[in-house]
Amino acid sequence: MNHPLLRGLRSSLLALVVGGATIIGFFWLSAALIGELAASRLWIKQPDFTETSRSNEDLFAQALESGVIWLDPAGPVIRSQPCEALYDASLVVKTAQDTKPFSRTLLDRMCNLPAGQQIRSEMLAWNNSFLIAAARDDRALDRRCADGTPLDLPVVPAGCRPSSWTARVAQTTDLAAPLNTMPGAVPPPRDFADFATRRGNQLSDWAVFGPLRQRDDRLALTTRLPVGTRKITVDVVLDAARIVAGSERVALDPRRDEQTIRIAGLSIAAERICSDSDEIASCAEAASQGLPHGWRFAISGQRRREVELVVEGSPVQAVPPSARDILGGSGVETSDGKVRLWRSSHIEANCERAKAKLDCELSWRGAVTQRRGGGGRPLSFADGSPALDPSGVPTPLVDELGLTAMIGYGSGDVGSLASAVGRARTREDLVLTIEPRLQRLVQEAVYAQMGERVARGKRPRRPGPLPVNLAPEQEPPDQGDGRAVVLLMDAADEPGSILGLASWPDFVPGMHSWDIQALSTGRDSDSPLAGHGWRAGDVHTMPGSTFKLVTGLAGVMATKEQPRLVDIITGRLPPANQAQIFGMGGGGLSVDGVAIANYGGAGFNVGILAPSATGCPDMGRGAQIGFCEALIKSSNLWFAGLALTMDGSKVGGRPTTQAARTGTLLASLTEHLYPISQPGQLAQPGVDMTRGIVPGAQRLMAEPIDLAVEDKRNARRIDLATNSYGQGVRATPVAMAAIYGSLGARKVIRPRLLKPVSDVKETPEPHEGQPVIPGMDPKLAEPFLDGAQRGLFGVVNSPSGTAAGVMASLPPEIRRRIFGKTGTADTVEGMNSAWFAGWMNDVAGRRRVAFACLVSHTRETGGRACGRLMAGVLAKVAALGDKK
Repeated sequence: MNHPLLRGLRSSLLALVVGGATIIGFFWLSAALIGELAASRLWIKQPDFTETSRSNEDLFAQALESGVIWLDPAGPVIRSQPCEALYDASLVVKTAQDTKPFSRTLLDRMCNLPAGQQIRSEMLAWNNSFLIAAARDDRALDRRCADGTPLDLPVVPAGCRPSSWTARVAQTTDLAAPLNTMPGAVPPPRDFADFATRRGNQLSDWAVFGPLRQRDDRLALTTRLPVGTRKITVDVVLDAARIVAGSERVALDPRRDEQTIRIAGLSIAAERICSDSDEIASCAEAASQGLPHGWRFAISGQRRREVELVVEGSPVQAVPPSARDILGGSGVETSDGKVRLWRSSHIEANCERAKAKLDCELSWRGAVTQRRGGGGRPLSFADGSPALDPSGVPTPLVDELGLTAMIGYGSGDVGSLASAVGRARTREDLVLTIEPRLQRLVQEAVYAQMGERVARGKRPRRPGPLPVNLAPEQEPPDQGDGRAVVLLMDAADEPGSILGLASWPDFVPGMHSWDIQALSTGRDSDSPLAGHGWRAGDVHTMPGSTFKLVTGLAGVMATKEQPRLVDIITGRLPPANQAQIFGMGGGGLSVDGVAIANYGGAGFNVGILAPSATGCPDMGRGAQIGFCEALIKSSNLWFAGLALTMDGSKVGGRPTTQAARTGTLLASLTEHLYPISQPGQLAQPGVDMTRGIVPGAQRLMAEPIDLAVEDKRNARRIDLATNSYGQGVRATPVAMAAIYGSLGARKVIRPRLLKPVSDVKETPEPHEGQPVIPGMDPKLAEPFLDGAQRGLFGVVNSPSGTAAGVMASLPPEIRRRIFGKTGTADTVEGMNSAWFAGWMNDVAGRRRVAFACLVSHTRETGGRACGRLMAGVLAKVAALGDKK
């Protein structure tokens, strides 16, 4: 065994084994590295305007703690140690953190690492965000980025089309000082979100110029623009004074927000852009007060040529109105308070002024990168049509059906279903509950309704990407100020399954990622990705009288503790006796000095009918009013009186500053049917419409109902009274459809967007499947629920019903299958939010389909706006027959 020949052979075999293993390991590592690089390249190509790395956050926090960077409240600007201090210690700036040792290592990382370079770029953007000048346009001729890369995404990502604008500071002489274009800087999205509400198409990146020194500096923003019959849109953040084209100059009228200029053969429609405010009468006034504003120019000419265009003016002072008094400044009287500032992509400051002192705390926002591990996976609609291809890319059908807000525009759309499907917990195929045939019906109805309210929008937008710079007659509908939602939900066979959901404003392909971010942060209610069907962001989601159903059901639940309510709810107690219990004098109700009245000012006893005219259960007393009749009559006074009778003792006490639950029965029953917001809590409940099958699809978290009276800080008797008929309540169409579907099904249902899978235990939804009235024997509750159902039937079919007029156009065999309630909520400036919610039996191959309709910013009632809309939708759904 020790023969030299054998020892050599053994050494050779060992070398071969080691060498082979090394080669195999090399190829294995190479393959993994190549795969990782490929994945990284794919990742980089995905647009995501909320990402940054953890290393940036760590470096920012360490530099802040050690005094390498700090915030000067006098600006408020972010300052840093100069990089030259690495070589000359005398250049180190004294700071409040001088008690801690200065870290040369941190300064070196800030000055020489890519993470530090990004932080310094964001600091520069922050410091220049309070005095700003910027420009962009949509001159691109085709759907390509500037480097020739095809633009396959439905959004224009940052960096795809750099701005072609330059800027200089114009002096009193012919000399001018050029300004730099700050890399990566954008106008603060929240302050300039009104540019995004105009729905520009195929716009370039912003060019933000600096550094700017004085508010009264005269700037000249310049570009060479290829003009012609094709309209070009130019956005400028500038207090523009005049426009120069070639050798001609025309001054803008500072008193007018809209004007048309003709210069050098060009026609320029100029519109000043600013934030809507009840306190500011015009954008001209906003500009005079130093509030964020800018201009949009629509430029066209008679022949194709290239023109040098110059816009002259002063930089814009971009300080949010809510922050002006706290931050202070020249000519501003300060006041105590707190304000949160988000002036760049990732840097945020929380500032508090106490007396004369202003303290600001800096932090790095949104520091966790969402990794797109696992790539995409297919997703289909209920009929088998593909929604996402195997790579997770939305198919054209998604845009055609108007479902981008629900599904997302790709894996870079953080929080969307498209970005999260790769992390689904199931191995089974993912299937949406949406039925394309029903989706088309509700989408066409929403487009037709909203098209009547906009100048050019009497037809739906053609699906698919929009060409660049359309002629006026080809342009998509102006989105306007209104919002609309129509949805259909199964309330029997597959309870809670959303079958169709259309909303307005629509997602218009070709928007820039900055515009989407601006709408999401500054005008969420106008964002096409906000999910208006399941989000309740403002007063325009008050459900009005559709919420009366919930108040009546709460009264049914209250009969266990307050037996006298039985005779009120059934109508057995005469109207005069009810009025006495409710505390009504002269047929009206005064609560906390505020008069409550029925629609049109009618008194409590006006319009009370006999059961023969309403179809309600007959209590044998002639004309009567109970839960059933009050729904048909839509009596604010009856529901306010009921709420005050059952819950009045719980409200109206001494005001408190502590957030806590009031404990009303109205809130308890509402919470049984659907989650409600929790006062003072950061983490709020909701309904995960993926049921936990797809973690990370945060956008599909349906928001809770908000009741003002359930917060002890607002718990006045007037809040209880108005909440009883839907004023001061915020609710989503998804929530209202689920509540009405629950009554039809006689059990609590919750919304869902994905069909169940067998290998995943779904996230449990509280109370789902339980009886509608908690703690009451369903047999005992049935007479009350039957009365409520008869009331909803009467709303549609009784001559005195609030929806009877618009539903009269339907054939009786269709109309008699519909149960619903209209609602009209007073919002702002004489505008209403119009509602209609309910269900229809035996339609589209299903035993029961719940529905909800919302049209905001309208002067019409729920019966006229939504009633008319839903009459058309339900007629078309009924025409589909019995097949699914």
